Amino acid sequence: MKKLMFCTLLLLNCVCLNGMVYDIPNAPIDVIIPSTEKDLDTLELCIEGIRYNCDQVRRIIVVSNKQLTTKAEWFDEKLFPFSKEEVAYYLAGCDEAKAKEFLVSPQTRIGWYLQQLIKLYAPYVIPEISSNVLHLDSDTIFLNPICFLNDQGEALYNPGTEYHMPYFDHMARLLPGERRMFPEHSGITHHMLLQKPILDDLFQAVELHHHMDLWKAYCLSINPQELYLSGSASDEVYFNFAFARTNQVHLRFFKWDNIPSLKCLSKYKKLRYHFVSCHSWSRTD
Repeated sequence: MKKLMFCTLLLLNCVCLNGMVYDIPNAPIDVIIPSTEKDLDTLELCIEGIRYNCDQVRRIIVVSNKQLTTKAEWFDEKLFPFSKEEVAYYLAGCDEAKAKEFLVSPQTRIGWYLQQLIKLYAPYVIPEISSNVLHLDSDTIFLNPICFLNDQGEALYNPGTEYHMPYFDHMARLLPGERRMFPEHSGITHHMLLQKPILDDLFQAVELHHHMDLWKAYCLSINPQELYLSGSASDEVYFNFAFARTNQVHLRFFKWDNIPSLKCLSKYKKLRYHFVSCHSWSRTD
């Protein structure tokens, strides 16, 4: 009888995991934009684009180490529960010498990894923030009206096509059993809507497995050989976790592109692109 009860509970647990029903509040969206001084050319375009093209947005908050604009709220990244030095320490496998070398290297990716953790932790750190948090890359500019929630408050996701195997290797180490949910789709599209109940579930699953804070486990799960490259993507982690966990998330497709110049924004707007991204490393103007 005990064996039968155990098998029944295990089966019920599997069903719940594949069809979790979250209590998702019908709340407005607050936007966070992690940023640095190198983003000043696009930051205010980014702020204006999301403000004027999404009527579901309430607050817009720039997260940085100093105030970069008066067009949005500012939140100091030093108020997060980790510093660059602490993140580097765990990225380096808790080796102080390697961490210091990583921080001062011209090839360091510390900003890349720090921003991923800021995105995941913002819903827990920023006071009075919504349970729906849209994080947005500061070089991403919305050009035409969009929405991120359906009438039931369920999230709508625009997929990309990027495929970078180290992201999925990292995801599997962070949370064994997690996998890429769509062979043709990626979660990398320079923005991501995080919903607090799903994020709570992700944090709990990771911390239960690793017996440490998520940010530490996240860093330690990155392949040391990828440390100076691109060893993780928080968007892939959340995107695939959400679609594996519940039917309360949905795909929908925006018209968008990565562009080399800010001079052609009006052209893309007339062509009815929903958004474009203009990365500093590929910009021609």
